Amino acid sequence: MPRRVDHDRRRGEIIDALCRIAVRGGLSAASFREVAAEADVSVRLIQYYFGNKAELLHAANRHVAERAAARIRRRLAALGPEAPPRQIVDSLVRTFLPTDRRSREAMVLFFVFYTAQLTDPTVARATAREVPQALANLIAGQIRRAQASGDSPADLDPDREAALVSASIPSLASSVIVKYLAPREADSILDYTLNRLFPGEQ
Repeated sequence: MPRRVDHDRRRGEIIDALCRIAVRGGLSAASFREVAAEADVSVRLIQYYFGNKAELLHAANRHVAERAAARIRRRLAALGPEAPPRQIVDSLVRTFLPTDRRSREAMVLFFVFYTAQLTDPTVARATAREVPQALANLIAGQIRRAQASGDSPADLDPDREAALVSASIPSLASSVIVKYLAPREADSILDYTLNRLFPGEQ
């Protein structure tokens, strides 16, 4: 009896192979031939599942975004809904700092696809705003919680402050990756920001 093929698993293995290559050498290194060799499959199989490189890149880009969203959900579940606002924001923001191999690779992949979208519209996703917008919404919600309890200044605009924080995360992460900032310096900047947003929780 022929063995049943788990198509979702096989697609995932191909996407993971592309991501490993992209971390090492960027998307330009991720040809079908290189991805096939990395995944130990044929080029024809990749074409069967994805059709062309643009579709493979779209699938990988979605995969990277879904992994980021999953990290956020796990952090929120671990903290619980009653955790103090500052603790929630602090924990969420620090999931994106490259403090170990896994978090570094996650941020490198983010930048690989982000920079590719600047010059190649075929890589761009219509839903690219979803993860950063969800993060900003979560941060804004925690600032409002803190304002209601008197732990955050009432004159802060939660949406604008959240937008500033979420927009600063990639800059801090990339600065650590390329060693413009030491990890402790990035931590200090985050502490400064959170002390300003949540002075009542210091």
